[in-house]
This record gives sequence, C-alpha cells and structure tokens, in this order.
Amino acid sequence: MWRVETNLPVRLAVINIQGVTVSDERTAFAQLKACAEKYRARYADQPVSAVPGVEHSRRLFHSIGQDPTKRRPSSEALLHRALKGKELNPINTLVDVGNWCSLDFLLPICIYDADRVVGAVEVRLGRSGESYVGHNDQVMQMENRYVIADEQGPMGSPITDSQRTAVTLATKNVFICIFAPGDYEKLKLQAQGKTLAQRTLLYCDGRVQESGLL
Repeated sequence: MWRVETNLPVRLAVINIQGVTVSDERTAFAQLKACAEKYRARYADQPVSAVPGVEHSRRLFHSIGQDPTKRRPSSEALLHRALKGKELNPINTLVDVGNWCSLDFLLPICIYDADRVVGAVEVRLGRSGESYVGHNDQVMQMENRYVIADEQGPMGSPITDSQRTAVTLATKNVFICIFAPGDYEKLKLQAQGKTLAQRTLLYCDGRVQESGLL
C-alpha cells in the first residue's frame, strides 16, 4: 500500500509489475543511448535549462525549497550527461528501461524490488537524521527532501534510490514510480505510466498487477 503525505506538492504514477525477468542484456540500454544521442544532437550547445520539459522536475524540487542544480533530479542528471557526451552505464534491463523513460519523459523514476520492501510505503519529506546509502555509494542525507519510505525507513528519492531495495538479476516483482510536480497534467502522467509499463513488459516480461496515480 502506497500513500502520499498530506499537502506534499507531488503527483506520482505508481506501477506494480510481477513476474519480471531481469537480465544484463543491453537491448534496453541501446534505447537509452539512442535517446541520449537525440538530445545531444539537438541541444548540445545549449544549457540544460533550455531543454523543454526540464522545468517540471525543477519545479518539483523548488516547491519544497530545494535547489535542483545542487542535488539534481535523477532525470536531469541523465540529461546533463547526455548533453555533455558523457558515458552512460548499463545496469540491467529493468533499470535501463527506467533510465530510458526518465530521460525520455524528463521526470525522475524510481524502481524497487517489491520483495525487499517492508510493509506500507509513504512518500513524504525526510526527517532529521534520516539517510541511506544510494546507488552511487554515497550516504544520502534526506532531511527536508522527498523520500520514499517503507517501515524500515527511507529507501529512495527522485535523486537516487537506496541499495537496500535495489533491483538485481534475481528480482521478480517490482514497484516503479514516476515523480512529477503536483500541478502536472494527470492525463499526460497516466500516458507516461502506461508507456513505462509497456516498455518494461517488452524488455523484462511480467504482468501489471496494479497501476494508478497518487
């Protein structure tokens, strides 16, 4: 069960997919690279802020008083690498699909191994002293930042997710979440959630158990 803290200025698309097959094939990664190359071909000589769509994730952060240029939303971090021609790293088919969609939509996307999530999940602001070890091996201090937390504490954010609930080649069931600002168009977010689910099933199989907006 997922819920959003009252009055948090965020809109989410949440998808539960079961029975996925995660591999280290680079099929989805090829799509991520192609998406990055498309951005670079069009916007390489322009600042990140000039790319249409980047304002949504920035507004998401500004709405809680966070500077998105200091700790970038994961989608903007991908875009920054793409425009600079920096190498993108393949992870696995599922994470590569998530990164592809995040760069395509210019919205942060979080993916969790559902079997490593403990109890109910809440999207809220981080509390004093809360932290976790991210995919980047850094300790992420999360006070007053967006967090996704289960009953053991924060497990991710629109910056980077935690190692504790990370997807591996053994993952079978997943939660996927798209972060958008609270005023983001519902129909557009629904369509993006559907596209994300379709791409996941294409590259990782599985079946959609549940999906919706919060």
